[in-house]
Amino acid sequence: MAKKQAKTSAGNNNVIVADGEELDLRNRHLAAVLAWLIPGAGHFYQRRYFKSAVFSLCIFTSFLIGMFLAGGRCVYASWNDTEKRWQYALQAGIGLPAMPAAVQAWSIRNQGRPIAPGFMAPPADPHQLDQWHADTASGFDMGTLYTMVAGLLNILVIFDAYAGPLPPPAPKGKTGKKHKEDDAAPASPPDSSGARGSASRGSAKES
Repeated sequence: MAKKQAKTSAGNNNVIVADGEELDLRNRHLAAVLAWLIPGAGHFYQRRYFKSAVFSLCIFTSFLIGMFLAGGRCVYASWNDTEKRWQYALQAGIGLPAMPAAVQAWSIRNQGRPIAPGFMAPPADPHQLDQWHADTASGFDMGTLYTMVAGLLNILVIFDAYAGPLPPPAPKGKTGKKHKEDDAAPASPPDSSGARGSASRGSAKES
């Protein structure tokens, strides 16, 4: 029975060894998708509940702080002659919480107006964007930064859900042992010319 379980674990690409123990990542691709849609959901699916709670709390807190600092206006999608909002590509790393911005951008492009004016909708013109900056002072830029960091952190969470935790570093004892073996290696013998020279000097002294 034990041999059968060992063969099953060896043939399952979703089972990895972390810190000397087997960890079942279940369906890696599904876990990665869930981790992107809702931060922490992928780890919850994998029954890694502690990590799920930590990741969800940290990422959602960072995102909400950013939205609060910017008055809820810093997350929106816009790519036109007026503004190329490249920051949204990083904000979208948080998944569903940032998706209304993409829906608003799609609605403006196809219908000429947002579905819900004011909620994750881009500014109507550069003057409105300037007004947002003036209303929140530095809060708009700080909110943008916080929401970008939340998206970037979730990208790392997605990688952890797909690939599992990184392997621990190699113990220092192994590297130190290798260096000791190198130090204990015998020195290279002298070349033939040096050996002959010392031999000739020795014969001269004897004579």
